[in-house]
Amino acid sequence: MNDIQKSRFDIVISGGSFVGLALARALETSAPGAFAIAVIEQRTLAAATADPRTVALTATARAMLQAIGIWERIADRAEPVRRIVLTDSPLESPVRPGLIGLDAADTPTGEPTAYVIENAALLPALLASLDGLPNVSLFAPDAIDRFETRDEDVSIALRSGAVLSAKLLVAADGRNSALREMIGIRTQSWPSDKVGIVATVGIERPHNGTAWQHFLPAGPFAILPMTPGPDGGNRASVVWTEYAAVARRILAQDRETVLAELSQRFGPELGALTLLSIPQAFPLSMVLARDFVRPRFALVGDAAHGLNWIAGQGLNHGLKDVAALAETLVDAARLGLDVGDIAILRRYERWRRFDVVTSAFSGAALNAFFSNDWTGLRMLRNAALRTVDGIGRLKTLFMNEAAGRTGDVPKLLRGEAL
Repeated sequence: MNDIQKSRFDIVISGGSFVGLALARALETSAPGAFAIAVIEQRTLAAATADPRTVALTATARAMLQAIGIWERIADRAEPVRRIVLTDSPLESPVRPGLIGLDAADTPTGEPTAYVIENAALLPALLASLDGLPNVSLFAPDAIDRFETRDEDVSIALRSGAVLSAKLLVAADGRNSALREMIGIRTQSWPSDKVGIVATVGIERPHNGTAWQHFLPAGPFAILPMTPGPDGGNRASVVWTEYAAVARRILAQDRETVLAELSQRFGPELGALTLLSIPQAFPLSMVLARDFVRPRFALVGDAAHGLNWIAGQGLNHGLKDVAALAETLVDAARLGLDVGDIAILRRYERWRRFDVVTSAFSGAALNAFFSNDWTGLRMLRNAALRTVDGIGRLKTLFMNEAAGRTGDVPKLLRGEAL
């Protein structure tokens, strides 16, 4: 990665987190030397890579990371998900019987549907992958103060005083994107009275690569298998959807009370629990940009679709954006076309917008369907899940969706070079 303060670039990426770094790596790996790229991150690198959460990367996201040379850096830190169990039971239920079991071995490829990895392992690997690349420059800590799109380029003024120009500016600066607001792209928002609580727990029994998704009245409670801890002990990541007021009350209690609340929702499958991290709550909401592109400007990741995903799929959809945009830009550059031309960028927008919208609203509908605690509806849900569990083709469809293999999948997500 080149730290020389260049002023002219082909592509400037605002946001040095997962999506922004993955886009820079994908572009440079797919077309070495074709683009001069700048990445601007407002945090220090130490702050940017400190994140207590985990992510379940789909099989297609893993294929992409392998194609761009990231996977070998993190493979030993990623736990494969070989089985998914869905349950639907009241909060007070002493057991949570599985209504449907989805096994990777039953799919045509037999590949795990997902891989659980800590953010604190993935983000540094992405950052390190850019080190030494002569065509990638990093500006951190820094931020865009203002920018102006023109016929031939976009002029970008940084808070540090530097002024850059580029053919294309990409906003990967999160769901509260400052650049999205600067350019005047409107959003549709759906506020939520719920939060997502995340924690790492020690478990008494091996998880055997199984992920559980308990549908509880407040929302989904996911248990994701993790690699062994530093002491070799069994670990799991919890992603717990809860009403904000209830979450505040629970998290304000002592450690034993928090653990008791966690254990009640967890179920008995994995034995006694221990808290290995301090549970943290993150707000949940849905924000969808009305447009993903403007002339010489594109939104990716949460800046385009900051959504309350039912199973924590936000990053996977961000990586889909990366794959689609990288393929669009590389194809255009090889034809000698202007990568900032709105006609080029519309291809990316069409590619991603339908998938994002349908996934968001189907996920929201499914969440609402399973969060209703009415007994009659619960009986209907249970019957539906048991029906799916008995039909192999439906289970395969569910597994392909979980692995990210449905829809118009970009080449990188298929593990193919551009």
